[in-house]
Amino acid sequence: MKHILTVAGLLAFSIPYACQGLSLRVITISLLVLLFSYIMLLPSLKTVITTLADNPMLTLLMMYIAASCLWAEQEQTSSMLMVLKFLAFSAFGLYLVTRYTAQGCIRLLVITLSILSVLNLLAVLLFPSFAIHAGVEHTGLWKGISGHKNTLGTLSLLSFVSHVIYFFRGRQKALHVSFILLNALLLIKCQSTTSLVLTFSLFGFILFILLFKRMQSIALRGFFLSTSCLFVLLGLVFALTYGDAIAAEFGKTTTLTGRTEIWEGIAGAIQSHYWFGHGYGSFWAARPSIYSGGIRFDLTSSHSGFRDLWIDVGLTGLLLTVTLVITTLFKLRIGKSDVHTWLIAVVFFLFIILNNITDSRFLNSLSIYWVIFMMIVIKVQEQHKLAVAEKQNSPALSASLIH
Repeated sequence: MKHILTVAGLLAFSIPYACQGLSLRVITISLLVLLFSYIMLLPSLKTVITTLADNPMLTLLMMYIAASCLWAEQEQTSSMLMVLKFLAFSAFGLYLVTRYTAQGCIRLLVITLSILSVLNLLAVLLFPSFAIHAGVEHTGLWKGISGHKNTLGTLSLLSFVSHVIYFFRGRQKALHVSFILLNALLLIKCQSTTSLVLTFSLFGFILFILLFKRMQSIALRGFFLSTSCLFVLLGLVFALTYGDAIAAEFGKTTTLTGRTEIWEGIAGAIQSHYWFGHGYGSFWAARPSIYSGGIRFDLTSSHSGFRDLWIDVGLTGLLLTVTLVITTLFKLRIGKSDVHTWLIAVVFFLFIILNNITDSRFLNSLSIYWVIFMMIVIKVQEQHKLAVAEKQNSPALSASLIH
């Protein structure tokens, strides 16, 4: 029952109708999740405190985001409800990491993403008027139960790469191939350019890591690494040189479908609340009109998670997050044991970093992205702590054996 309720919670955080906005439905779900997390965390309160103490920067970031409601510009009740939602999915994230191993967390995430893929396909087949974009923008493109083609693209991407990694593990290959093909279909039909580019990039990264791990010769590893870096460098040079022509071939521009104009338009909002931001969720809740180059944009995000973070909690919150990302990247290791679990964790973390450059999939989006971020940061710290302890114990053990 615990596993079923956990997956149900992860599903709720992955569906816009259950976690976005401040409707009575969303607040009710948030309260139920918070109550469930509280009940599940209460018996292991000491473990929760230890986890928070072992991750001071993450704890500080969560406290800072919650405290930002004190200076939020929106109506105080709405601001408090936003914080309630944040506390609900943060508490659920703590429950996840304190009650499950890294392998268990990843397995539950993959199960959730797989269920979402099936639900998205069923929605398109059974309720096309609901699950396919209509009107002026994105006509005919799939959105499933995810509410938007880009959201469908990011969730399908995560499901795709996780099943690719599990396929190479060598068990239940037919099942993983089925989900790889299903998510490939969803990615093609939603036509999210960012998701497609990231899928190819992360797929290449997965193949690189798995091939690199198989090589025993140091010389061969060195050759493979240098050759791969050379190809990546040549690819970047080619993209920078012929970027306009490549984009034009696919009906795109180097403004990233208007994103650069949006980023110019929000510069004033960032400058006016430079250090501490407008308060968590406050700026976009007002549905502001952004003007840039004589064009008006009516948006709910800046299409950049890092810029949205800057708007919400200022440069202070952004620097805290960037520092946390960098320290986590330095601690990340894909060891010999449980390679596939940690490879999925690395790929998910890279997705969060890269995707939030040109899309907003962090705090100002589905709650599942924050839960994934929390889970990886905490589990990497646990792994790092164990590695440091083992390294410190090794000399002591060697000395005792000698004497």
